Amino acid sequence: MMDKLTEEERFLLLGKMTGTLTREEEEALQHLFLSNPHARLAYEELASTLPAEDVETGFARRNENQAWPDLAAKFREQQQPQTTARHIPFYKKRWAAAAMVIGVLLVGAIYWQQLRKYGKTGLASAPSKPAIELQLANGQVINLSREEGAINAGAVQLNNKHKVLTYAVGNNSTAPAGMNSLFVPVGMSYQVKLADGSEVWLNSATRLEFPLSFTEHKREITIYGEAYLKIAKDAAKPFVVHLPHSTVQVLGTEFNVNTYDSGVVKVALVEGSVNVQAPTGNSKLSPGKQAIYQAGQPITQVDFEARQVLSWRKGLFYFNDASLDEISRVVPRWYGVRVVIDNPAILSRRFSGVINRNHPITVFLEDLKVISHIDARIDQEGVLHFK
Repeated sequence: MMDKLTEEERFLLLGKMTGTLTREEEEALQHLFLSNPHARLAYEELASTLPAEDVETGFARRNENQAWPDLAAKFREQQQPQTTARHIPFYKKRWAAAAMVIGVLLVGAIYWQQLRKYGKTGLASAPSKPAIELQLANGQVINLSREEGAINAGAVQLNNKHKVLTYAVGNNSTAPAGMNSLFVPVGMSYQVKLADGSEVWLNSATRLEFPLSFTEHKREITIYGEAYLKIAKDAAKPFVVHLPHSTVQVLGTEFNVNTYDSGVVKVALVEGSVNVQAPTGNSKLSPGKQAIYQAGQPITQVDFEARQVLSWRKGLFYFNDASLDEISRVVPRWYGVRVVIDNPAILSRRFSGVINRNHPITVFLEDLKVISHIDARIDQEGVLHFK
């Protein structure tokens, strides 16, 4: 998706990722997101390939780890006047220099991510196809799309059956400490049963971080993406769900969390009671209400339609007067295809209907054509074009 953007547009996305934009460039980026539907998709695609903690902190780790390059020095060096036979405008030098420096940073991020994932002895080959992966706290990586049934992981016995992960600690053993990470790629979904009996359904492009056993006083997990949670009741151990920019505290309840949109958190309560905590305040929900938090803004509450918010668990996604921009953000997550809008004139067209992930994408595209008069084609590289 990045190849659909200009050099300046790529710089804005990379600068946002690494926290290096000026105020004016931040404003230019916001305008880009509004005017170019490819930009938001490119940003989300890039973010999904990098460590979430680095994306959230603007790669603050570069200031702590001596192995990271001195970006400020490199940037100043690249902007020094050079004696050349051909004059290059200053603004183009700046874009090129910034892109080079941020590129170094991103390559470093990917390198360190791979070291954590595969260990310092060498890098393993990435799977040829997207897979549901579980990375244990000790660094062991398990491909849950390939390994079915019982899986021996030392003191822990895992069971991966029918897209559900359960686990148990062997006799006379204690569960290894630390957080484990489970990632569900685009086009897939998965379920995890936690140590306390709580259940978590994960939508596509979602990551869950969880321990194999909880502490004596608190149960804590972290979610990036979208998930439905059914929390086992335990008044002595409050359950805390950490989300980007906010947390949800519960005792025993069912609710949905959605953090797909950058800077936006949605928590929809089905049963019980939860308290959503954000830097700007707290909001206690009652069943049927959805809390919406946008970074830096007060939390708001709205009624939600269960069919629209929760049907993803059945492989359904309902659109209600949705823009083509919204559609182009959902389709890649559900079908794992890139989307390109060839004709900007169709951006204003709206669509009400449903995507059924259990049916071929062509069924949805036919509905889109009939209802909204939007044609589509899939090219030889598997890219979906709206025209």
